[in-house]
Amino acid sequence: MDHQEPRLGKEVHTLRNAYGPKLVLVDEEGGETAYHIVHEVEVNGEHYAVLQEADDREEDAYLFRVKNERVEPIEDEAEWEKVAEAIDELLYFDE
Repeated sequence: MDHQEPRLGKEVHTLRNAYGPKLVLVDEEGGETAYHIVHEVEVNGEHYAVLQEADDREEDAYLFRVKNERVEPIEDEAEWEKVAEAIDELLYFDE
């Protein structure tokens, strides 16, 4: 009998459904940065987004927590690692 482990996270589309494929974040100084929404995932009931600066030619991506439709940085390293692992699992492993 083939037994599969439960997934760490599930793909969601909350930001994409609300804002389309891009969104603009405003920093503390009022500066605006446009981002592409690359992926969204729910891990342990929390919502996270992988965003890429719209004009970033390096293709760097950034991981954010989404809470009450607000995007905030993840400051806890263990939380960041758990979410990154869930995203890797969703992207690179077949069901």
